[in-house]
Amino acid sequence: MVKILITGWLLLASTGHCEAQTGSRYPMTSKNRQIIVGEGGGFTGGSRAYYLLESGYLYVKSDTDSLFTPLGRKSAATTRRLFKQLESTCRIKTTHFQEPGNRYRFVAWKKGPQEFRVTWGDRQKPPPDRFTTFYQSFMAQVPAPK
Repeated sequence: MVKILITGWLLLASTGHCEAQTGSRYPMTSKNRQIIVGEGGGFTGGSRAYYLLESGYLYVKSDTDSLFTPLGRKSAATTRRLFKQLESTCRIKTTHFQEPGNRYRFVAWKKGPQEFRVTWGDRQKPPPDRFTTFYQSFMAQVPAPK
């Protein structure tokens, strides 16, 4: 009985260790691609960001949260579509646009330490249409608050 318990514990610990090594399950430790979409500013200056990992896991975190809140997992097809749209259609890696206003929105792509971000909010300087389209497409994937 003790052998089974110890073997089970070791298997569980090694599974968690492998997942932590690949970083594919949590935004702060992920070494794989991530899409980060959010908004902030205004009177309170607060912000909220949604993180979609390459593995399909979706999280939300506001600046008042100390932890990421899991929102479920997106299908592989939806995840691939969103990454392709951001990388190919939006061309986020080559688009330089930082025009936040009092209230702002942003879309970011991240892999390890590398990050590309487009931020907008100034009504006098709207972002390229492809980013507002992507923002709306991404937010349609976010479940409504309970």
